[in-house]
Amino acid sequence: MTAVMLVLAVSGYSASAATELSGTDMAGSGEQERKRSLGPYTMYEQIIYQAKQERIMEWLADDMSEGRATGTHAGMSAARFIEILFRQYGLEPLFGSSFYQPFIADSLNGTVGRNVAGIVRSAVPSDEYVLISAHYDHLGILNGNTYNGADDNASGVTVLLNLADMFGTMKKTKTGPDKNIIFAALDAKELNMAGSKALIDKLLSDEESTACTTSDTTDSASSPEEEFPGIPKDRIICAINIDQIGTVLEPVHEADTNFVIVLGENTLRKEHRGLIDMCNRDYNIGLDIDHTFYGSENFTELFYQLSDQTVFHQAGIPSLIFTSGFHRHTYKTTDDPDIISYPVMKKRTVLIFYLALML
Repeated sequence: MTAVMLVLAVSGYSASAATELSGTDMAGSGEQERKRSLGPYTMYEQIIYQAKQERIMEWLADDMSEGRATGTHAGMSAARFIEILFRQYGLEPLFGSSFYQPFIADSLNGTVGRNVAGIVRSAVPSDEYVLISAHYDHLGILNGNTYNGADDNASGVTVLLNLADMFGTMKKTKTGPDKNIIFAALDAKELNMAGSKALIDKLLSDEESTACTTSDTTDSASSPEEEFPGIPKDRIICAINIDQIGTVLEPVHEADTNFVIVLGENTLRKEHRGLIDMCNRDYNIGLDIDHTFYGSENFTELFYQLSDQTVFHQAGIPSLIFTSGFHRHTYKTTDDPDIISYPVMKKRTVLIFYLALML
């Protein structure tokens, strides 16, 4: 089945999503009161539901996707799948008229990677950006064994696409956002993070130029030949990377599987520190948040360096990673969709949504 056909299947949720957004399916007056008290943005939580999460996850981590290795036909098919959903959700291409950024991922054998990046521009003109990323590549097929990489990192891409849908819907309904949100599905993380390195080189390619900040989509559509103007580094107020965020197999505290690990808060601007816990508390998300890697200072520093956020941080951008950590299925053929906890993954998605709004 082609990527286009699969997207049509994924888009079958549109009617139920509209019903949920209307509030007619909200369970109980207490939940309705909570949503009224927390303001208008809580309705976007209803865009995420398990059937939608499962459709995206099962496409990306199915055997037919062959582990999404960089430079393979299966990897290119995954990129196409993501691009189609970006378009469906109302994102604009980040690079002129293209969602794709090709780059050399491995110079020794000429492997070409492809980042897929789109943008939801602010509802009113803004020169500030939040970058949300997740890598979509995995190990592929090794020695005849398929490494599906459900948690690593189809889970992160599922969350990325859900967030793109939430912010794209917000833009369509003209309720926000108040800053530009870049969504980047990164390739070649498993090849020394080549995708994030290529992306940050492109984003900061001309820091002295002024990136297009108008909310007028007519002006923002550009020809394929037009150069990406670059974004001044200090205008990217935060990079949020999502990597392995779908399981509850290694909770921070044994008795609470509603958890998430968030590293890098110390890299944020001072006025943004504390926002993660504030969003968790004020929006009653109820996650047990660990700002270390299981309490170890050394492992916190080491783990932070193992994914794409470290590339953004080294470029001088405040950078976070949201994760549920390593587990016994990491880099194993058993990393399949049946280990994913969709309800907890939704809570983690909602937390990132509110954080991106508040930054």
